[in-house]
Amino acid sequence: MVRDTLKALRPHAQASIADINDGITSAAGIAEGFASAGASTRTLLLAGTAVIIAGGSAVAGARYTEVRTEWEVNRALLEEERASIEADPAGELEELVGIYEAKGLNPRLARQVAEALTELDPVAAHADAELRLEKLGSKSEALPATVTAGLSYGIGAAVPLAAMRWLPLHDRVTVTFVIILIALGVTGCFAAWLTGLPVLRLVRRNVLLGGAIMAASILVGLALH
Repeated sequence: MVRDTLKALRPHAQASIADINDGITSAAGIAEGFASAGASTRTLLLAGTAVIIAGGSAVAGARYTEVRTEWEVNRALLEEERASIEADPAGELEELVGIYEAKGLNPRLARQVAEALTELDPVAAHADAELRLEKLGSKSEALPATVTAGLSYGIGAAVPLAAMRWLPLHDRVTVTFVIILIALGVTGCFAAWLTGLPVLRLVRRNVLLGGAIMAASILVGLALH
């Protein structure tokens, strides 16, 4: 049961890590650019707060739209499948048998499996075999996904802003750069743990992309100083 719970939570955790990364890199880019241009602490904090509010709202809104749209599309597919089964149950059963035969089952076993699953729940049987849809879920899932996305982005964006707030003026750009690379390395490690992908690959990807974004922002800031 614990394994099933972790499996169910893994996609949500991966999405949160991605949102944290977005918050870190976007806020770090803004902060490093402003700091390189000689902006005051007040200006940096004002710009950072704007990033948290605007960026977090955008990420949360996008996540709500994504989750709600996916639910609506899946519901429409299930309703269409239900109507097809009611209109031609025998034909739909034969279609299900064909699906399992195509997966490698012999005709007799494929028919036994199809008939057994159809007897339990014909719509669920077609949803799983034909649509790769295990369950519809609830449309209310969009709200917690929205809140989680916004909070994750805000947590990530707060990292460079906190560094800029407490570091001395002459060390802000350099030390924040290092802090952000470390933070991106940490999120890369978490992403590797969640996905099972090589740690070095994900950490390197995070660090290189984050470093490139900050370097570009620093160059722009210096040019406009």
